[in-house]
Amino acid sequence: MKSILIGHRGEPETWPENSYEGFEAVLRAGAGYIETDVQITADGVAVLSHDPSLHKITGLNQTVTDTAYPVIRTLSAGYPDRFGEKYKDLAIARLDEFAALLKQWPGVRAFIEIKHASLKAFGVNRVVDTVLAALDEVFEQVIIISFDYESLVYTRETRELPIGWVLPAWSTENRAHAQELSPEYLFCNRKRLPPVPGALWEGPWKWVVYTVNDAREIAPFIKRGIHMVETNVISRLLADPGSSGVPGD
Repeated sequence: MKSILIGHRGEPETWPENSYEGFEAVLRAGAGYIETDVQITADGVAVLSHDPSLHKITGLNQTVTDTAYPVIRTLSAGYPDRFGEKYKDLAIARLDEFAALLKQWPGVRAFIEIKHASLKAFGVNRVVDTVLAALDEVFEQVIIISFDYESLVYTRETRELPIGWVLPAWSTENRAHAQELSPEYLFCNRKRLPPVPGALWEGPWKWVVYTVNDAREIAPFIKRGIHMVETNVISRLLADPGSSGVPGD
């Protein structure tokens, strides 16, 4: 199970998504793979955030790309709508802090998703360069992923790093793009997969599907040709691997 499961944004069912503390918790629980999202602040700092808006995490109407990092760092990032005051002392983490944590777990691999809002605000080259600079000491542990095709092309041109394309749609055109890009991973929303028994595209990549939180659903995905699944409850699934019907590591 350790080689199949990916901790999606850490473990957002238990911790605020993309929080340093949440990632630390799933690493201690035995996660072999984790995934995080990156946005760029107004002053060029890579931070862990899925949404361009910080409202969900902080309760405030702040936009990452329009706000300087010193301001962002002061915000309480405990996802108050979900967790109330429980995590009010948490802050939004920088990508280099995440990298330092990852370095303590050399056997772990992390998928780093570059988000569209930052690419639109600052351009592909600047954003990718900023992300790669923050990850400089853990290149052997990271895979750069994105919905944005051009950012992955630029990553490949800049560094010899594995990449993963997050499919925006299941289409003949995107199949051709995937074959041209030849990423190490193809990510697909489970809702975008063709109905069973539709075949998955063949290629040099591993298939990753998101998001799977019920252990009973994992085995059918693996049987279909999916190699890995992202989950919001990785600690629970790792604690009870037999319930999935998938052999453990």
